[in-house]
Amino acid sequence: MILNHVQERLIGELMDYARQKYPEIELGKITESPSSSDHIWVIIKGIDWNDDKAMDFMEYLSGKQEDILVEYGYPISLMPVSMP
Repeated sequence: MILNHVQERLIGELMDYARQKYPEIELGKITESPSSSDHIWVIIKGIDWNDDKAMDFMEYLSGKQEDILVEYGYPISLMPVSMP
């Protein structure tokens, strides 16, 4: 997936915002959503999707992700994954 400089900057801002509350997270990979090639998924390591913490993480980021979508038109989501 090829990102433009604005998308890269916005992903960096989202990661910085997320690390304020969840400093243990790490960037996994950046990919497109299986349901929409326009939607960017940033895979996050450090939070297990099956943990209640994942729901808190998603709720914490929802407003920031929505602001980016409204202001810039880029749907970007930080997605926690289960790690073995």
